[in-house]
Amino acid sequence: MNVTAQKQAIRRDLRAVRRALPPKQRAVENRALCEAVWTATRTDVRPLASFLALPDEPDLDDFHRRWWALGQVLWLPRVGGPGLLTWHPVQDPAHTVPGSYGIREPDPIRVPAAPLPPITRMLIPGVAFTRDGRRLGQGMGFYDRVLATHRGPTIGIAFRCQVLDDLPTEPHDQRLQSVLSSDETISSAP
Repeated sequence: MNVTAQKQAIRRDLRAVRRALPPKQRAVENRALCEAVWTATRTDVRPLASFLALPDEPDLDDFHRRWWALGQVLWLPRVGGPGLLTWHPVQDPAHTVPGSYGIREPDPIRVPAAPLPPITRMLIPGVAFTRDGRRLGQGMGFYDRVLATHRGPTIGIAFRCQVLDDLPTEPHDQRLQSVLSSDETISSAP
């Protein structure tokens, strides 16, 4: 099986696993992730970028509300075209609207796009991750394009079931510096 077919099979299987997580387990893991992200970021003065989750992804909304309650900016992505994310400095959850792929996104009227600061810490979604920082995304390359030029810290956010021993990769796939799951932080920085 070629790499593309392997990736498609892993995506199919892990999406099914994520959808099948019992609601109680999903809630417990989301709370643990939000607390771990809070602990990892609250004293760091660098800008922070995050994501608004698909229905079956880890949901960081509780963390986001806590962050905004401190008056902090959270950089959030918006689909700007095929394979393109724009970044928006959001300070209020009311400044998001339903967007592409059924994901809430920043309202570009209330919060215009701006260049992502180069030292920004990025919380990154994915379908699967490995302990050495490999990431399998949704298959459209949005985050790989961002990560190809981003130099700030990168942190994959995962349910326990999303951390695998191995993933197939291609030259365009970008590694992350660390992965944070609901029960461990894995540093993979070179």
